Amino acid sequence: MADANPLELGVHRTSRLEGAPPLPAYVPRDADESVSAQLVKAKEKGGLVLLVGESTAGKSRCAFEAVRREVPDHWIIAPPAASELSPVLSHISLAGSGRRKFVLWLDDLDRFLLPGGLDQGMLSTLLEQRVVVMATMRAEAYGNYSERALRGAETAVASVRRLGSSVLNLIEPVLLGRQWSEAEMGRLRAHLAEPQPDTRLVDAAHHHGVHGIGEYLAAGPKLLAEFLTTRRQPKGHPRGAALVQAAIDLARAGISTPLPAETLLELSTCYLTSGDASRLRAESPEQALMWATEIQFGVAGMLVATETAEAWRPFDYLVDATARAAEVADIPDEVWEAAVAHADGGGELLAVGRSAFRFGRLALAERCFSPLAARGNQAAMHDLGFVQRERRPERTWPSWYRTVSETGTPLQARALGALHDIERRWDEAAACYERAAAQGDALAMRLRGVIAQRHRQYDEAHEWYVRAAEGGDAVAIACFNEPRICQPEEGHELGSKTWHPDAEWDEEEEEPWQMTARTSRILSCNLEILADMAHAELNELGDQPVSPDSFGVFFACLPASTWSQPRSWRRRMLRALDDLNEDIALGRAPEPRCAAEELALHFALESASAMTCDQPELVAEFTEGIPEQQGDYDWSVCSDLLFQDHDVLFLYDPIMRGLEHPDDPNNQRVGIGDPQSERWFKEFGNVPPRDPTRGFVH
Repeated sequence: MADANPLELGVHRTSRLEGAPPLPAYVPRDADESVSAQLVKAKEKGGLVLLVGESTAGKSRCAFEAVRREVPDHWIIAPPAASELSPVLSHISLAGSGRRKFVLWLDDLDRFLLPGGLDQGMLSTLLEQRVVVMATMRAEAYGNYSERALRGAETAVASVRRLGSSVLNLIEPVLLGRQWSEAEMGRLRAHLAEPQPDTRLVDAAHHHGVHGIGEYLAAGPKLLAEFLTTRRQPKGHPRGAALVQAAIDLARAGISTPLPAETLLELSTCYLTSGDASRLRAESPEQALMWATEIQFGVAGMLVATETAEAWRPFDYLVDATARAAEVADIPDEVWEAAVAHADGGGELLAVGRSAFRFGRLALAERCFSPLAARGNQAAMHDLGFVQRERRPERTWPSWYRTVSETGTPLQARALGALHDIERRWDEAAACYERAAAQGDALAMRLRGVIAQRHRQYDEAHEWYVRAAEGGDAVAIACFNEPRICQPEEGHELGSKTWHPDAEWDEEEEEPWQMTARTSRILSCNLEILADMAHAELNELGDQPVSPDSFGVFFACLPASTWSQPRSWRRRMLRALDDLNEDIALGRAPEPRCAAEELALHFALESASAMTCDQPELVAEFTEGIPEQQGDYDWSVCSDLLFQDHDVLFLYDPIMRGLEHPDDPNNQRVGIGDPQSERWFKEFGNVPPRDPTRGFVH
């Protein structure tokens, strides 16, 4: 790593200075400390470090400097595509006996989150080999894998992206801002005060304007402005701009290899209008190509030279800016056909097919995937199934998937299961999930549990959730932690059952139900025990988020949507336990006044029921001197009568994932209101409020 070339790893070239290094001096970024801390941890046990930021924010440079700083003795491997990951893994495994240490460099991680690329199984194997995985990802691409984006995406697209989402959910990314912070600018000014500052940084500091330092250094905005305005100028370069636009659209269509100048010249006619005719006579094809490839602002041309003679690729910033535009123009038919012709036999047919699918050109996508699938390409089989399902849902679209699921990766078997799930083919979906789960896919274990729960097979669902939780699936951990009433073995009950919710009873003759003295005492003890344990956890956690492997007693057992809440929120949650206990101390049944108190009471009932099942001696000690009554320790009845409803428990249901958002369809269907963590302490309107001036017991 100490000898690696940053330009070969994707760091943007800046303007050249005679006698100076290819890149300007590195100005420390705010993210450096976090990246270094994660790398130090990954160096010992293996790990994935992900740096997320906008295009030209400086992600690759920041990652490169951190890796060179923390693991200079590691060997670096930078595969060009997802398809190269399996050979990399084999090489690392073979080299393991030689005790070499490796950094796997994945610039633009989304290029590797594809079927046959980086999945949970491959990541686990890499970590077992103690490999440091250093990855970068554009913020826009990272946002495509969020739960909100997946809910809004088409079903087929969402299914593919969920494969990458399962990897991203395992890590906490480090964010890098495009605009430099005041602290970063201060470090830049400190560099400029040195006797011989880098003049490239001097120019960037004085002229970057609204753009980030990294953007200015790469001259992206100026190149973009030149490209957008030149066609409108009387003496502009319409043919040259058309050349650049053809290259940009070929990149959007999935082409990343060098583009012959002849191809770009042929396609440029697609972008020229009748109004350009008079100016075209003044701009020959040779002049157009010269203008498009001319080095500008000391950095690069709009078309960047490659190792292949007379072949070019578009400057990355222009491609990203075009994709981010408010109105993204469609790609002409001629360009799509040229992309297919260029890709056929060159290894990019799969990428072109996926781009065609994203643009809604299903017939073209099928043309790309079909020959690859026929040759046994499993990723193409997988994608072809999606396309055929969209184009001809009445046909036997699962045939390709059966081939993949039986011979392919766990990720592909799970993808087929998801499609069966959508079609309500429960048995087929369960079989696919089980096939993937047998190979260690934790998400497939959870999804198999969902099917069991949907069919009211609760014990089986629980077993699958436990397996998924042990495999590191955060959502399954939250499902596994749902509070439940513990039932004693038959013949070992401490109290006697005297009431059943379906039994008829005479309201005039029977007294209204109330907790017995022994029941109140045990519930109070467990509220106090939970509060003490939660207080200890609070001091240990502070503001740190709960992680999937934090099998705690209280805060880690709350729904996963609460795990990032700060200490102040957790302290109010702890007070909910004390407020309920105060109700009992005043001789009343505990009455939850808000969602936080409802969930606190659910956990107290679970703890109390477990105590009466498993620790009868302790129960006898706590209740010494309190007379027995019929109905002692009838926790199921307490659960039925102490709450207005049990809606808060929906937050543990994987079928209801996303329920905490008021605009979620499940939320609107159930009518649960706004169960976001921040609203948990808003008191219900139909109960007496608690004293707002009360303090904290713990």
